[in-house]
Amino acid sequence: MYSSGRWSPVELRKSIRAILALVMVNGIKPVIRSPLWLVVMLMYPLVLIFFIYIFAEYAISEALIGGLVSLVVMSGVAIQADIVWYKVELKFQDMAVASPTPPTVYMIGMAVSELAYSSPAIALFLALMGIKGMLGLSSIPMLIVSMLLCWLSSLSIGFYLSTRISDIRHIWALEGLISIVLSMLPPIYYPMGLLPEWAQILSMLVPTTHAALLAKEAVGIVSLTGYQRLTSLAILLLWTAALLVVAGKKSVWREP
Repeated sequence: MYSSGRWSPVELRKSIRAILALVMVNGIKPVIRSPLWLVVMLMYPLVLIFFIYIFAEYAISEALIGGLVSLVVMSGVAIQADIVWYKVELKFQDMAVASPTPPTVYMIGMAVSELAYSSPAIALFLALMGIKGMLGLSSIPMLIVSMLLCWLSSLSIGFYLSTRISDIRHIWALEGLISIVLSMLPPIYYPMGLLPEWAQILSMLVPTTHAALLAKEAVGIVSLTGYQRLTSLAILLLWTAALLVVAGKKSVWREP
């Protein structure tokens, strides 16, 4: 059993093996068996970028950032469908509960598996950004930080909902709705200046807006003052921390 204090080397090895097993089952195997799902995942941002390219070729760099943010959001939110499927249809979570595997290890394994599943699509967008000359050594640190925080916040939403909703049909509907709210409506694919002032204020309440702003500045699309940069980073950090706390404290691991 896992002790409540510091993990022993044996427990740590067991946890790592459990995480790698989940990554293989839920992340790598599905890509190998059904690569068409990767095409489906890519179609959503690529179609938007295609239309942006047709009507405003100058905005393609901004659209690539939007596509990257969308993929990261989908990678985090998609965990809800997989967890509910494993829990309700396959009863896999019951086996995990009965095993010595702690909820945190199960959550980490499922989360990393979603990232592994999405990694080819994310890598393609990074390659497109590199081809366009958007990436440099100075841009990588902030790009990683903003995307990591964006992924953790969307992942927390997905994990919390997956433990509260047991109907897979509701999960699919929520997944689409959350993706639209987080990665379509905010100024991610397009400049914030195109919005009226009241909409700009509302968009500043959305964490993905700040992830996109930080990423856009990192690749040289926009220029932020030191205060604006710190504000965006602080808001994104607060959102991520709050959502992680909600996911950790309010998620239901065992069925009543």
